[in-house]
Formats: sequence, C-alpha cells, structure tokens
Amino acid sequence: MFYLLVTLPILIFLWLVYTSRNLLLLCGRWILHRRYDVTVTGAREIDSKSTYLIIPNHPAIVDPLILVTELYKYRINIRPLVDESFFSNRMVRHILALFDAVKVPDFQKLNFRPILKVRPKKQDSARRARALGYTVLATLTSGGNILLYPSGHITESGKESIKNRQLAHNVISQLPENTRVLAVRIRGLYGSIWSRVGGRSAPPFLKTLIKSIMLWFFSKFRKRRKVRLYFEDITHKCKSWASQGRTIFNKKLEAWYDSDLKEMGYDSEEAS
Repeated sequence: MFYLLVTLPILIFLWLVYTSRNLLLLCGRWILHRRYDVTVTGAREIDSKSTYLIIPNHPAIVDPLILVTELYKYRINIRPLVDESFFSNRMVRHILALFDAVKVPDFQKLNFRPILKVRPKKQDSARRARALGYTVLATLTSGGNILLYPSGHITESGKESIKNRQLAHNVISQLPENTRVLAVRIRGLYGSIWSRVGGRSAPPFLKTLIKSIMLWFFSKFRKRRKVRLYFEDITHKCKSWASQGRTIFNKKLEAWYDSDLKEMGYDSEEAS
C-alpha cells in the first residue's frame, strides 16, 4: 500500500508531462538547465505577438531542444521541421505530435531506391520539396511559428554549410507580410557528445541519449556546459539576399552564422 501511495503520484505526474505540451516544455527546460548554462542575447528582438520564421545554425542534435524550451519562456510556441527518421520511434513520434512537428523527407534516400534499383523521376523529390515549402508558408500565413534549419544537418567542422539547399531561400522569397525572420547563432554545443566534432559521423540518438542521461545524474558534480544563443531579426537582410538568388542567399546566411568565429580566435568552433 505504501509503495502504491509513493509511486502513483509519480506515475500520474509523468503521464501528465507525457501528454501536456506545456508541462513537457517546463520540465524539459529544468532538465536542460541542470546540464547547460544557457545565456540569451538579443531577447529584445523577440515579441510574442509576432509570427516568426526561426532559422538557427545547427551545431548539435540537442540544440533544437534547448532553443524550443528557451523560446517558450518568451511565449513563442514553435512548430519544428523534423527529419522523418525521428518519427519511427513511437514515444518520440507522440512528443513530436504534441508540437505539431512537420515531417521532413530524406531527399537523399528518396533519390535512390536500392530495392527497385532505379532512380525515381526528379519530379518526385521536387514535388515533395514544394509540398514542404507550402506547408511552411501556410503555417506562417495562419500565424504559426516555424523552426527551420537552412543547412538541414548538424555541422561537421563548426562552420555552417548550407551549400545548395533551397528550402530557406524558397520560403523567404515568398515570405508572408506578417512574418519576421529571426536568425539564431548558437555557440557552445559543437564539441559536445551530440555534435560531429572532428568530422565524426552523426552521433546515434539512442546511445547518446543514454550517455547524456547518465551524465545528467552527475551534473551536480560537473561544470555545466556554457551555451550562448544570439537572436537577431534579419527580415530585411534576408529578403534582400533572397532577391539576389539562392547561391548568394546561402553564402550570406553562412557568413552571418560564422561572423563571430574569427573574433573568438578560431577558424571554427573550438572542441570542448
């Protein structure tokens, strides 16, 4: 009976967290702050009454979690774009559903089907890319905030590499009038277990999560990793860059993300 009285409230609380977006964000922020010392610069750029297309650099797999929980403090609810591979796990899929996440297809896999031993028509991937763009634009038009990573992958070197990606350019070229572009420069996560420091392959999610949980339990005895989030409204800059074509737009955006690295004394972020 005593065991039941002790465990039942805990189970009820965990169930409420699992089914409530707000509780999940609050608990997530508390958990992350025990592991990371987060500093926010440029918070004055954030207005809860505005609609945002949020475009961060991508140093590590964990940075969307930190970003979403920090923006929740400013009453900014985000609909993230998430790689379709994360939807394969039932629990993760449920959490993504709470955030109304948009599934992003793996276009590299789409362009090669080893079972069929043929490449599908180019129109297939182009059609899905357009559909994704329309979903983003429809969400922004209706007043929803979108989290979009222009590079589409975590950085290998510490510098952002957008290359010929087109989604960010296409969306900003047709940006609804009521939408502002909020760029985020994230520092401090490159070099963590969630990053590709040294050019290694992307860390396996489940294995890294288990390792991260183990480190979290000892966080009281470890120095918290310093993470800095720098926000800037670059709506006018982005529109100007987009009007000059995708190549120039991507290069300008990469330069914005990496603009502070030389000031820090590095060609790329220092592994730590």
